[in-house]
Amino acid sequence: MNKIRFFVFVFSLICSSHLCFAQEENGEKEKAEGRHSLALVIAHSRIGQGRDAEGNKQFTSVPSAAIDYNYWIAPRFAIGIHTDFLNENFYIETEDEGELIERERPIAPALMGTYKPGEHWSFGLGFGGEFAEGEDYFVSRFAIEYGEEIRNGWEVLGTLTQDFRAKAYNVTSIGIGIEKRF
Repeated sequence: MNKIRFFVFVFSLICSSHLCFAQEENGEKEKAEGRHSLALVIAHSRIGQGRDAEGNKQFTSVPSAAIDYNYWIAPRFAIGIHTDFLNENFYIETEDEGELIERERPIAPALMGTYKPGEHWSFGLGFGGEFAEGEDYFVSRFAIEYGEEIRNGWEVLGTLTQDFRAKAYNVTSIGIGIEKRF
């Protein structure tokens, strides 16, 4: 008797999940492409409070990369982890104390919520941390992306990201990347 209940339960789950995907036009596309996406981005990041080794103000721009993972909970909404890698050492002056600090190739993961109102544009908002030798900072992040689908779930995208490191410095990044939905 338990085997029959188990098969009835599994059969009803399969039928109900199929009906849920069949209700929306976008749901079929989402089912075919998948709910997960992974993007690799190459960018240039401008450090807001950049300094040279002597503490003089300077325009500081460093190469960076990002790996973005998203799980699409609905056709227009995703949650994910977006991790930025600043690929050089640099000096900053903290906002609250005016202290000169060297940042050694910081890594900044953030938990992001993404909203995609149409076919191309998406907007993200999230928070996380920046980790490097010395002190770690809280990060608030805002992102805008424009994507163009190539085929089979592959997309080319352009990104503009603004990070606010609490009581430390700000980073603006502009990049180009490729994304795969699976």
